[in-house]
Amino acid sequence: MKSTMRTEEARALQLPGSDVYRATHLLYHDALNRDAGVVRLNVEAMRAFSDTLMLSRRHELAGERRAAKEWLDAGGFASGAACPWGQLTHAWMEYVNYEYLKIASAFELHLKARLLFRDFVVHEVDRNDSLYSSLAAEQKGRPVRKEEIIAVSNYVFDGKWNYLPGLKDATIKFSLVTKKPDYRAALSLPDATIDVVDDFRVLRNQIHLPGDIVEAPHLAALSQPAADFIADFINSEVVPWSNALIAQHGLNWQPLNPV
Repeated sequence: MKSTMRTEEARALQLPGSDVYRATHLLYHDALNRDAGVVRLNVEAMRAFSDTLMLSRRHELAGERRAAKEWLDAGGFASGAACPWGQLTHAWMEYVNYEYLKIASAFELHLKARLLFRDFVVHEVDRNDSLYSSLAAEQKGRPVRKEEIIAVSNYVFDGKWNYLPGLKDATIKFSLVTKKPDYRAALSLPDATIDVVDDFRVLRNQIHLPGDIVEAPHLAALSQPAADFIADFINSEVVPWSNALIAQHGLNWQPLNPV
């Protein structure tokens, strides 16, 4: 049987495309492809973060908030002065749900990059495949390691490319990553930071069901403006880590810039 299997594998390796992998499954093949995927996720996160007024124009927004506070302290409309809120503040208020969608998406990408770097599977495991159903159930409560998937079956060549059976074309839910203790522990971030990220996840849902008042207690308890929290997070977590991987592997990405 072993000799037959070796013969079949040898034949497979001679087929056109037998050395080609599904790009997203290649993330679990080796450190180089894993880390390239980590940087890609962080690059996309940076694009989403940067495409917000909250971050890209945070200093101007802060100036408008200060002016509005001074106006209120002076009596507001009773003072006879016009409200100093500018067009930028009004624009942020108009697009606030879209802003939260992009911010939450950026955090989600980065958190999944952290899991990927630690060799956890960010794909959903297929519960409808009997060989993987138990792992799929366990994935609801804890991150699954790539070795656990490969232990069931290594890469399979389907005549077009190599892939890992048992992985769905979807990633794990954001709420699992921010809510489940084992996922939170795998992130290697302070609980207080993850709590703020989870508030953004909840606020993101406003774009689906706008109008309801949504509480964000951890955001409200911050000792700094939310935009400064995001900027500090990017500059301490996303940028240096990504740039270190780019340099380590000589990846074809421009270094990320602090915000």
